[in-house]
Amino acid sequence: MRESGAREARPYGTRAVRMWVTEPAVPVAVLGVAAVAAVLQAPVLTWAITGGLAGYSLSGSV
Repeated sequence: MRESGAREARPYGTRAVRMWVTEPAVPVAVLGVAAVAAVLQAPVLTWAITGGLAGYSLSGSV
């Protein structure tokens, strides 16, 4: 029997989604992959994405 105040752990619920959205490694990894892909396309895109990584790290989000 379960107590009235106890909640079941749901690792695949909104808590897990919130964890992945707020994890700082996820956007850094995405921007890092985009920077590597942009190197092959255009140097201007590389600088734009590198600036995005720098802004993200300087904003205190990391």
